[in-house]
Amino acid sequence: MISKCVVVPRSKGETIRKKLSDEDLLRKDLRIMSSETDIFIPISVDPDNEPELCFPITEMDFEEVELAKGYRELADVPDQFKDLLPSSFDIIGDICIIKLADELQPYSRNIGEAILKANSNLKVVTLDGGVKGEFRTRDISIIAGERRTTTIHKEFGLRLEMDIASVYFSPRLSGERRRVADLVENDEIILDMFAGVGPFSIMIARDKKAKEIHDIDINPDAIVYLEKNIMLNKVENVSHYLGDARSVICGLPNADRIIMNLPHSSLDFLGTGLDMLQPGGIIHLYLITENEELEDISVKITEMAESFGHPVKIGAKKMVHTYSPTSGLYVFDLISTL
Repeated sequence: MISKCVVVPRSKGETIRKKLSDEDLLRKDLRIMSSETDIFIPISVDPDNEPELCFPITEMDFEEVELAKGYRELADVPDQFKDLLPSSFDIIGDICIIKLADELQPYSRNIGEAILKANSNLKVVTLDGGVKGEFRTRDISIIAGERRTTTIHKEFGLRLEMDIASVYFSPRLSGERRRVADLVENDEIILDMFAGVGPFSIMIARDKKAKEIHDIDINPDAIVYLEKNIMLNKVENVSHYLGDARSVICGLPNADRIIMNLPHSSLDFLGTGLDMLQPGGIIHLYLITENEELEDISVKITEMAESFGHPVKIGAKKMVHTYSPTSGLYVFDLISTL
């Protein structure tokens, strides 16, 4: 995962790490890296207001943090199931989201309590029962800690409030959101067709001088939190609309950049997105696909665009993160050739 980081001499690594943690700048969801001479400490910070640390700040690709090793020893489960204990989890704010094999389900409370003991920054552990329903939200149940599903997640200096049981949010897209925001040029019109609580658009509004930013989501709870997050981060220039993107979009201006993050069904909306794209504009299309089918999907996308009368070429094409042992979440940057 791409993140800003502080480059510190090894002799000062622990001192600076503690300072960053005390100032709530340390990204605890990413693993600190090192070379023979330096420590690379990932930070969450406003790029336009970087802290004065007297050390260089750069960007690197970091590994996401695995569960604290001690949790396995603390978890009270039969020895024959120890190997099934999850090795990693999603962290949203101070909430942990895990998936458990069927054999571990009867021991979920013990596992949750062990995670809390091993990770002092976490206050709630939840069990992910899968993404369900019209709004594609997680089926969440609390197995340890405080009885709540609301939290404030911090990402590159943003503060994003949400209820993880009523809106969908993936912390694993933080580097991708940073990448897209960095690509935005002055006076662009931005359209996010599936905006959720607003992480893409709010980062763009804070860091770039877009002409207009328009957010759509079909989930009423997502729009409620989007409004809160606009105020929480004190950004302007973000308009939001409740409804199906195919119905709402017709009243909006054509966009220079469109974000289509609905990985299971984004191709169903491709024609709508292309109709709203300015000549020479870019669509960031997110799609879950089998790794071995990547090239076939690329051809399918370009053929679909051609059939809609909006030819495109594919610029960046990369895996954002793994989805299963054989598939991944991929982003395709579709550039209009009209």
